[in-house]
Amino acid sequence: MRYYFSIIAMMFAVVAVAQQTNRDYIRMGNRFFRQGDMNKAITFYQKALDKKKSVEAYYNLGCAAALMHQDSLSLDAFREADSVTLSSPMKRAMIYHNMGNLWYSNALSRLRSNDKNTPGYLQNAVNLYRSALRCNPNDNQTRYNLAMAQWLLKSMGGGGKDNDKNKQDQDKKDDDKQQQQQQQQQDQDKKDEQQQKQKKEEQKKDEMSDEVAEQLLKSSQQNEKDVQRKVKMQQSRRRSLEKDW
Repeated sequence: MRYYFSIIAMMFAVVAVAQQTNRDYIRMGNRFFRQGDMNKAITFYQKALDKKKSVEAYYNLGCAAALMHQDSLSLDAFREADSVTLSSPMKRAMIYHNMGNLWYSNALSRLRSNDKNTPGYLQNAVNLYRSALRCNPNDNQTRYNLAMAQWLLKSMGGGGKDNDKNKQDQDKKDDDKQQQQQQQQQDQDKKDEQQQKQKKEEQKKDEMSDEVAEQLLKSSQQNEKDVQRKVKMQQSRRRSLEKDW
């Protein structure tokens, strides 16, 4: 069983230490994560979240907490990461994969102690692995984990009608959520497209206004030349009509 513990890094310029931002704390948390100091990494990810809620901070916090076997904190962090991830199927796939692993790992621990709740933990793992594969159908590691969890659940007598109904309900919830997120993204894309179109139309109007103004100026200059030419013609004609005494 393999977790996706590659932290989500953020690229940005270093700012003054006196005014730490969400990104600064994530950067420091990532540094301690790479060094293997998960306690400090968790502290800085939580400080980042105090500044601003972000998928990077939640996801990295979930990874650090999982390595410290703080499953409750890890699951909560991954759920929050999922709630703020709207348009990145790959990130959501990693979140669901890791959450599935946490439930699967807990199921194995309870299996050793003959806990009657083990099938429920396995079913949660199965549902999450399926959600991960909807976001990333090409993830062979998730597909393998799903097969193992399904096999173990079936060997325990799970996967009956009740579990099938739970699966269908969960699948429907996942599909509805994914459709809602896709609709939100489509609405945002449509809004951006309309704003871009409006901006182009305004630019076109400005260009037309400039063109009209230039034409009016040229016309005015031409009229002035015509008037001057007529005045000169009249003056010339007047002089030709005058007689010397």
